[in-house]
Amino acid sequence: MSPIPHAVVIGGSIAGLLAARVLMNHCAQVTVIERDLLPSSPEFRKGAPQGRHAHGLLARGHQILEAYFPGLTEDLRAHGAVLANMGADLALYLGGVPVSRFETDLVAVGCSRPLLEYVIQQRLRQSGRVRFLEGYDVTGICTDAAGKRATGVRMQRRGAVGHAKENAKENATGNASEIMDADLIVDASGRGSRLPEWLRTLGFTPPTETVVDANAGYATRIYRRPQDFAGGWQALYNIAEAPAQSRGCIVLPMEGDRWYVTLTGLNGDHPPTDEDGFLAFARSIPVPAFHAALAQAEPLTAPYGYRNAANRLRSYDKLPRYLEGVLAMGDSVYALNPLYGQGMTVAALGAETLDATLSVHLRRHAAAEMTGLARRFQRNLAKVIAAPWQLATGQDMRWPSAAAGQKTDPVTRLIQGYFDRVLATMVHSPEVAAAFARVQNMLASPATLFHPHIVWQILQAQPKPITPAFAVTSFNGNPKTEEARN
Repeated sequence: MSPIPHAVVIGGSIAGLLAARVLMNHCAQVTVIERDLLPSSPEFRKGAPQGRHAHGLLARGHQILEAYFPGLTEDLRAHGAVLANMGADLALYLGGVPVSRFETDLVAVGCSRPLLEYVIQQRLRQSGRVRFLEGYDVTGICTDAAGKRATGVRMQRRGAVGHAKENAKENATGNASEIMDADLIVDASGRGSRLPEWLRTLGFTPPTETVVDANAGYATRIYRRPQDFAGGWQALYNIAEAPAQSRGCIVLPMEGDRWYVTLTGLNGDHPPTDEDGFLAFARSIPVPAFHAALAQAEPLTAPYGYRNAANRLRSYDKLPRYLEGVLAMGDSVYALNPLYGQGMTVAALGAETLDATLSVHLRRHAAAEMTGLARRFQRNLAKVIAAPWQLATGQDMRWPSAAAGQKTDPVTRLIQGYFDRVLATMVHSPEVAAAFARVQNMLASPATLFHPHIVWQILQAQPKPITPAFAVTSFNGNPKTEEARN
């Protein structure tokens, strides 16, 4: 089985990096084209605005990354990442009410997205088969004379500050378009993907889009973790409870003895990004343990906001005709509400799907034959993302802003009502909480929550109303930021 000569990945996101790793198994050479200039250390970059916010790598995603990059967990720990047990080390709240702690073998890795990207990038660079072309925008796709198969990409060097001085004249006078030949192209350029536009320009029908928007927004500030912190948890998560409790919070550990502190708001109740507004919103979260932690912690950055959190699905699996040799994955296909922490893990599942699909295709066809690959991959990917999509949109449809104008059939309403009972029951039942955690971490199908034993517990339980015990703790925070001190 001969390898595909050259593959191009558009975008150096987590999905793009994982695509590059998988393509190493099937291609002689892989090029990742990234619009940013990638930092030489774990730093935030403009092209990944969500990198400044709390990121969760669910247990299934952790397993997949460790399989593709053996020893990755230890590499992350060497850079200061923190391991946390998802049962014993997580203080979980539902609308301000504490959820029962439970025993589990689920382990999460607490680190920043820049660190995770950096460590994976270094592994790929060391392979000798993946190269990064930085500071370039992909502007279109080239095809063969018949217009049926992709043969490469058109790209243009960006005129951003930071390029080498020898490029200054070119940037000042306008950048010339260049072409990079490719036998296979993977679009992993994220929510802002221009692939639908390129397909339309080439005479192909672009995918239809489905949007479910709970009008979510969040704001994040990085804090110094208090020395000798004795809160009894490594991570804290208060899930907003529709329709009354629209506000939530997330505290996740990251390298450098720091915390991501993310305030979340749904149904248009967005946390402010100014100093006073951020702290006032934080005081309104009905979790005294959260207030106690912030009262001890030192803020290191200003708050950063994010609003582009709608669920959006592009149905590439239902195209009437495919441009052969072009695949789409990651947020280019499915953009899930980031509040549920599914994105990186679903990207890892997508990488596994790409690996399996390419293996089958190359056993049946020569490396130069792309016919049928795009259709097969997009349909396989659609099956993988169906459950995460249902989980995210099912939760968001409980909010009026997402439900408005949406039609829900009686079966869907029945399932939503059942999941409301699951959430209410797990406040008091460690067993139901543990079962839900395995589903949330994508180690078990949502169908497991319909196991007779779980159903019996939920039906027998008489969950108390979810009414948080709430006492305001005074904290003001230090208005000095890391930037101000430097």
